Amino acid sequence: MKFKTKLLLSFGFLFIIILLLGLVGSFYVKKLGDEASTILKDNNRTLQYMERINTEVGAIEKILVFDLSGPVDAHLSALDAQLKLQQNNITETGEAGLTRKLESSINDFIATLNSSSKKESLEYTFQIREITSEIYAINQENLLKSNERVNHISGQVFVSMVTISFATLVIGLFFTFGMPAYLTRSIKIFDKAIDKVSRGIYDVNVPLNRKDEFGHLAASFNLMAVKLREFERSNYARILFEKNRLDTIINQLSEAIVGLDQDKNILFVNQRALSLLGVKQEEVQGKYAPDIAIHNELMQNLIRELMLGGHAEGKVLPPVKVTEGRSERLFSKDVIDITTTPKGQEERNVLIGHVIILTDITEFADKDKAKTRFMATLSHELKTPVAAIDMGVGLLQNEKTGTLNGEQREWIATIMQNNDRIKRTINEILDLSKIESGSIDVLSSKTKVGYLMDSAIMGIQPFIKEKELRVKNLSAIDKQEVLAD
Repeated sequence: MKFKTKLLLSFGFLFIIILLLGLVGSFYVKKLGDEASTILKDNNRTLQYMERINTEVGAIEKILVFDLSGPVDAHLSALDAQLKLQQNNITETGEAGLTRKLESSINDFIATLNSSSKKESLEYTFQIREITSEIYAINQENLLKSNERVNHISGQVFVSMVTISFATLVIGLFFTFGMPAYLTRSIKIFDKAIDKVSRGIYDVNVPLNRKDEFGHLAASFNLMAVKLREFERSNYARILFEKNRLDTIINQLSEAIVGLDQDKNILFVNQRALSLLGVKQEEVQGKYAPDIAIHNELMQNLIRELMLGGHAEGKVLPPVKVTEGRSERLFSKDVIDITTTPKGQEERNVLIGHVIILTDITEFADKDKAKTRFMATLSHELKTPVAAIDMGVGLLQNEKTGTLNGEQREWIATIMQNNDRIKRTINEILDLSKIESGSIDVLSSKTKVGYLMDSAIMGIQPFIKEKELRVKNLSAIDKQEVLAD
């Protein structure tokens, strides 16, 4: 039976129970109404007829006793009308005989009125009252019995309604609590199975003992689990092969590489890093890095920023000195955070580990030192001839050694300017070393643009004269100042 059919049947059954309860209640209410209507229509009317007969007889009796001159025909007509109504409203046992007796007594009473026998007429009035009293008593007694019957029926209705209501309540509670539990039992089974599959446990089997939609879903789910298990087994060898290949590549790299998970446990260490650390693979694989660092100074240096919280992505870390063999080597250290973005949570990244890379920069450091020494030597060697040129120009400018003509003085000025330019170049070479070491000082000052342009032109003045060229300064801002070193 399909799941949809079960739901329709359960709700249909509840609807039928509610409808049945309404029909039973309506039936008994109508029955009570009918009983009450019967009492009012029959017995109550007879009581009214008897009271009116007694009233009319009393009126005639009053006329007879006090010799009143009022007519009695109207009262006799009313008496006859009430008698006919009573004859058409006989409902109780014995009431018919009493009604006939009442009719005979009324006829005799009317006959005595015509014979002018007052005494005999008054005797019939007593007789009529006795008969009406008996009829009244019969109907009044029947009213009490009918009332008892109505009470009995109402009791039955109450018991029946309570019984049906209780049964309906029990059935409703069963459907309210039992049906959802019955329907969700399969959902709970699927929930447990899905939880196992989500954790990579594919050896699950949902029971197939149902013929509804859950049964078809269970068959599809079991097939999916089998396919996932086959897929996992078929890809395990490939994944293992790729892992081994990746390990081989990492081990072939010249850099020392250490991989950590988010909890600082060691995932992998390549051969270069093992050699620098002086440990074996099995001694560090899967171990907590701070535990290794207790007895290994290099490991302490590698994870220092991670443990002290001073690590920031892109931050330049100080180089690491490592003694390898009998020589000291210098390594640059990079700490890379490995993050991932969970599915459905694109707005945040989750840290899953760290990779520490040591790159041998010993040769670069040696070359840098050699370059620094070369620059220092070059600067020293250049300063000596520059000083000699300054000394020679000073002697030439001294008039004790002889006087110079105008052209000679211009050449001496040009030599001094170019010699100053060589001095500035030497200082710039020294500044270049400072720039590389990060200790350069920039001394900004206001300088006229015209002065800068004139200095540049003055440096190439001998070449201008040799080529017989002219340089004309057309700048309109030569008197303006700029802030420069």
